[in-house]
Amino acid sequence: MATIKDVATKAGVSVATVSHVMNASRFVTEETKDRVLVAIAELGYRRDGIARSLRRNRTGTIGAVVSDITNPFFSDLVKGIENTIHGFADRLNVILCNSEEDEALERELLDVLMEKRVDGLIIAPAGGNLAYLEALGRDGPPMVFVDRAMPSVAADTVTVDNVSASRVAVRHLIDRGHVRIAVLKATLHASSIEDRVQGYRLTMAEAGLSVAPGWIVESASNIDAAHEAGRRLLALSPRPDAVFTTNNFMTLGLMRALNEAGLSCPADIAILGFDDFQWAEAFRPRITAVAQSGYQQGAEAARLLAARITKTESGPPVHRVIGTQLIIRESSG
Repeated sequence: MATIKDVATKAGVSVATVSHVMNASRFVTEETKDRVLVAIAELGYRRDGIARSLRRNRTGTIGAVVSDITNPFFSDLVKGIENTIHGFADRLNVILCNSEEDEALERELLDVLMEKRVDGLIIAPAGGNLAYLEALGRDGPPMVFVDRAMPSVAADTVTVDNVSASRVAVRHLIDRGHVRIAVLKATLHASSIEDRVQGYRLTMAEAGLSVAPGWIVESASNIDAAHEAGRRLLALSPRPDAVFTTNNFMTLGLMRALNEAGLSCPADIAILGFDDFQWAEAFRPRITAVAQSGYQQGAEAARLLAARITKTESGPPVHRVIGTQLIIRESSG
């Protein structure tokens, strides 16, 4: 492997001059710069990232741990992180990890990231690991939680107001004349899901509507499990006249169960989902949904983290709230 000394020898300059060319840290004539760049190309020189990190006490990397990369929401979130973090003058690179909603795997991934001495972390927590994350918040690098909050951990947080957004959604169903409103809930240890169910309960109580036993049906957060839960929900007697789903996997699973049962939406049962997605317009009927921007949440988390790493932001943890929008289409009746 070529060294910086090899480049200097080939270009007929000092090691310091090669360094100035690579880092743009001092004026170098165009003729000298060209000789250095040609030498770098011919020798295939690559700077030693490990040695550079040790000198700077920074690795130029951050860890992003999301709970389910197959969910389109998290794909958009990661895109927001990467597009934003790469835009800083002191470029940061992202090591992406997928915890699969598994707290043990999440802890293992965080251990690996800490061994790699990342400069900061963005985490959509899988749930659990509270003591681990509290210790990391005290003694580890800067950290931002995204989509899900852990209030006892000393970290910045970026979320939407899940309670308020769900209240708007359920109120919309009530205003459309629906009174037997059920919930298809993703079984996750996530503050976002619990807040959405809380918003549902508050709005039903405010409207004087009861929540019948069995109207909150849970399943694992994937389409197949949501499909089976949807079948159970549609078999309830009396059958709900509307369903509020707590994420896009729940919506897709319920739509499959509805089609299998030969039921019509919204004539037989209305659907309103939390999380809009690109193909919601392609369904018939088109799906009414609470739209939240994963991209915006990821971008804001990246901005907060970069500010902490570069020490342009100091002080106690902050909580950024990103807005949501109820997109009204045909499925809600």
